[in-house]
Amino acid sequence: MAELKNSIIKSNESAAGPDGVYYRFLRHLSESCLHTLLKLFNNIWTTGDIPPSWREASVVPIPKPGKDPSDPSNYRPIALTSCLCKTLEQMVNERLVHVLESRNLLSKVQCGFRKDHCYGCYG
Repeated sequence: MAELKNSIIKSNESAAGPDGVYYRFLRHLSESCLHTLLKLFNNIWTTGDIPPSWREASVVPIPKPGKDPSDPSNYRPIALTSCLCKTLEQMVNERLVHVLESRNLLSKVQCGFRKDHCYGCYG
């Protein structure tokens, strides 16, 4: 349960994906609803059966700052995906990183995307 709560707390407020669920909804779930959500996540993890809606994204064009909005090339696409899916992904990532780090399974020169590691720190 702590992993679920931590993942929800760490999440940035962002727009809802195609399922219409916002992180602010997740932050206000009761303990009983959080237990139900955790059961759902455990079932998905065990069966590998990801809800089809979690595989969808809504792509929204966002204008680049300071650029002419009448020119279509001055937009960048943003894919809005399910907050529920991103919460589960965050939990899986935390566990994976913990296992890799605690068992020293990563090379000391592997610095990219690692907490407290920087490129050029190892020679």
